[in-house]
Amino acid sequence: MKNRRRLPSEVWGSNEPAGQQNDGGRMMKTIVAALICLLTFASSFADEPSPDVEKGRRERLELMKGVVDDVSLETSDEPPKRLTRSENPVLRYTNPVTSAFSEGALFLWLDGKRPLAAVSPSLRDNGTIWWELTSLSDGPLRLTRDGAVVWQPKSCSRKAELLKDVPAPAESTAARLTQFRAIARKFQVREERRGGWQEGRLLSQPLYRWNDDKAGVIDGALFGYAETTDPELLLMIEARRDSVTREARWYFTLAKMTSSPMTVSLNEQEIWSVEGYWKNPRAPTDPYVEAAIGKFDPAAR
Repeated sequence: MKNRRRLPSEVWGSNEPAGQQNDGGRMMKTIVAALICLLTFASSFADEPSPDVEKGRRERLELMKGVVDDVSLETSDEPPKRLTRSENPVLRYTNPVTSAFSEGALFLWLDGKRPLAAVSPSLRDNGTIWWELTSLSDGPLRLTRDGAVVWQPKSCSRKAELLKDVPAPAESTAARLTQFRAIARKFQVREERRGGWQEGRLLSQPLYRWNDDKAGVIDGALFGYAETTDPELLLMIEARRDSVTREARWYFTLAKMTSSPMTVSLNEQEIWSVEGYWKNPRAPTDPYVEAAIGKFDPAAR
């Protein structure tokens, strides 16, 4: 007789019809089911942070919120328009590759629903509070802290640009999400870190999504390319409707979130590159700024 593949019922110890299996087969199923339940419970329990860990996370979040609560951001229009901040961070991240302890949060500043800038405070292992500021606006902005103007970007890292050779924006919200992800995968991000070049990892979920009829934005999504979960570049994609032709088209904007040298390619063709932040003359008018702004107690982490 030729060898035949065993049926699922035989793997469990019986080839009898349901309801006629022997006690051994039923006992084996019971044992396996119990083990699965036990392992699932143990895994869930292991993933739950201890009360002390969760308390530390809350305290560090409040500290980072305090940093962004101390600033205001407005457009440089006349009269200027004050922007509102997202109440909570759109992303909390860590980067143990960079240092033994590094935790940060990404907040957005909004004109209505549309993001025009991101501010990311982070806590690092030497007890220093840092922040990164990046513009998402084609126009100038002004950020003040303690009454003093500390950042006046003229525009973002790369201004909004029409995306070519892509399907027109879909009618439904769900279908456009699929399009957003497909567009984001067309970009390749590389940065120089620790003596070599590495690929930025696309975070699969949009960090933020919006629409703004007044600005002609049918749908927008903000994506991050990260080292671990630490965003190194922000990609803003918008489906916009032309005010004259009413045609819907895709646009993209780039915003740097790293002090490292970086290149960005679209469909494997390089479209943008920038030198390292610390090796260049720096000015408060730069689209991206990184600075140490205070101290925290690492023992409280």
